[in-house]
Amino acid sequence: MKTKINITIIALLALILTIVPLAGCNNNASEPDETTTVVTETDAPEPTSDLIGEGLKAAMLLPGPISDIGYNGPAYEGLLRIESELAYEISYAESVDPADYENVLRTYAQEGYNLIFAHGNQFLETVTIVAEEFPDTWFAVTSAFTTNEKNISGMNLSSHDVGFLSGALMAQMPDVDKIGMVSGAEIPPLVMIYDGLRAGAAYINPEVEIANVYTDARADMAACKEAAVALLDSGSDILSTTAGTGAPGVISAAADAGKYFVGNSSDWSSVDPETVLNSVITDWGSAVVNTATLYAKGELQPIPYMNGIVEGAVYFLEYGEHALEVIPEEVLSRMDTIIEDIKAGKIIIADEVAALPEE
Repeated sequence: MKTKINITIIALLALILTIVPLAGCNNNASEPDETTTVVTETDAPEPTSDLIGEGLKAAMLLPGPISDIGYNGPAYEGLLRIESELAYEISYAESVDPADYENVLRTYAQEGYNLIFAHGNQFLETVTIVAEEFPDTWFAVTSAFTTNEKNISGMNLSSHDVGFLSGALMAQMPDVDKIGMVSGAEIPPLVMIYDGLRAGAAYINPEVEIANVYTDARADMAACKEAAVALLDSGSDILSTTAGTGAPGVISAAADAGKYFVGNSSDWSSVDPETVLNSVITDWGSAVVNTATLYAKGELQPIPYMNGIVEGAVYFLEYGEHALEVIPEEVLSRMDTIIEDIKAGKIIIADEVAALPEE
């Protein structure tokens, strides 16, 4: 059973229980937005594996709804996994308004939650403030590459790994001499995916050419399709993109030209299963489980963690029926070998990226 409680009620109960501490901490806190809800799992299913989280409590703040399949939903699924697999007691607040960040974080800390996930770099500034007041509480912030070196960890996905898998597959496809990439905004995570793609392609064939076009965070399907058509007109033989919601435009351009597409972050095969060969998934849920496991073992450190192929947080989906028909068997076999070698430490993606020539 899930109990939904308005954040105002939570704050009031906490105030009654701890009047003096909260009065001292909340003088400058913003009034909570009524759209924010906190949900506490009260009917936990029987854990199915190692109970290292038994007796521990974890909470999660999400900037959007758990119904969001691209970002918030996967993190929430990770929270459910640490309940069922590790025996944590869990709670979460979805669609948290920025005005509520401080109240929600402080309320969870006051209620004795051991580990608090804040899913998004936008939480980092507020987490840093609250973490100073609760040194015995641990905080994990998504996309945080800096910490307070005390009780905050960064929970990140390896963008280099995402790009490497994409580039390695595309460079092996028959008749591919040039890869076209429609990137989103020129921000670090997307630049890292592009660099990873360059490294993956170069690992297969250093002679493969890469053409990249940066758009911006507002690029829609029409703008992305226009950019993709330009890449195809300049000789690109296969396409990819990090433009998010603009991806269907890139897929459409590839389909119109009779070319293939390799996606990332989400499963794009439903847009056009005959054009999309596969998608590299970034799994925030696995990153949550990895972080909670380290905490339960007493091994979590106040550093930025990268979750990638080795950690089970970056991977290809199962190839679809059409993809299995058009991707040569030797390519599929080599991709399996590459992934095994990465996991075994025989291929170090960071080294492959570092060896790239400057553009």
